[in-house]
Amino acid sequence: MMSFSSGKNDHGSRNNHKVTADSYGNIDARDSGKECWMIRIPPKLAAAWEDCPEGAVLGELVFRKGGGRGSNLKRIKPALEVNVDPNVVNITEGNSGDPTNQQEQHKQQLPLHYSLQAMTKKVATLHPFTRHPNGSVKVHGKVTRTANMQVIQDAKYRALCKTRILATTVHNSRYVKPVDKNQIVQQSKSKSANANKNKHMVTSSNSTAKQGFGDAVHSYGKRLMESQQQQAAAYKLALSTGAGRNGNKKVRRFGPDESVKSIIFQLYEDKPYWTFKDLKAASGGRNEAEIKKILGEIAFYHRSGEQKNTWELNKEYQSGNPSGTVEGDRTV
Repeated sequence: MMSFSSGKNDHGSRNNHKVTADSYGNIDARDSGKECWMIRIPPKLAAAWEDCPEGAVLGELVFRKGGGRGSNLKRIKPALEVNVDPNVVNITEGNSGDPTNQQEQHKQQLPLHYSLQAMTKKVATLHPFTRHPNGSVKVHGKVTRTANMQVIQDAKYRALCKTRILATTVHNSRYVKPVDKNQIVQQSKSKSANANKNKHMVTSSNSTAKQGFGDAVHSYGKRLMESQQQQAAAYKLALSTGAGRNGNKKVRRFGPDESVKSIIFQLYEDKPYWTFKDLKAASGGRNEAEIKKILGEIAFYHRSGEQKNTWELNKEYQSGNPSGTVEGDRTV
């Protein structure tokens, strides 16, 4: 286990801040042969270490030995870990003068346990250096290893994440809100108005709440199906009902031996325009092919206009044209 501390400035001459002809551009390469590690640090941890004063203990580097050979022993991998000193967080909070920022930083304190991952020896030739205010440059060594510092996801880290989430999402104002008495009265009035508005949906003397939600849905669906059946029956009855020559309403009933042409002529006495679907239904379900053949002989089809998709008798078959002449061009 090794401890490492902050060393921002080079303990050299006090004249490092004074630029001279000899100091500007001077390179100190006496330590260029020393081996150095280049570690990628999370931004928040790097900022916390940067705020620490010179000489402060930043943390400890732990070399963990691997082991655990055998069927009953848990395998432990060798690892390098970094334990951040807890005083780093306190130092960061002390540098902030705003008490609000101190409280916020205390809630979102840094994780203290990290591991070194993706360590490799195959790196390019890199030399870390420091440029002093007087223009001189000091080379600290040569990079021989690189690694990434990652948070160890242990129980403490999971508890810290949970605390962060609760601190940013849970607010007391979301659960407690004072309400005036006038608002309560208005809400009760609106509820009673909605209940009176929906009274027509209840078929029995009991309310929807008393009879149950499932019973209410069942009764509503039953009424809807009955209404649809009544509409379908009325529609079929209207197809077979029309105004006769004497102006009275009568119901058409065709015998099984009656010809299709005779049935069609009788239906055209009721109204002048028929769709094929309505004509078939009013004829009692006669053969489609035979109906189409008869329509092709005695009627024409409107492909456009107000009577689009309907059939109309040819002029020579209409009761209002006794001369038997055909006027205009029609599409058969």
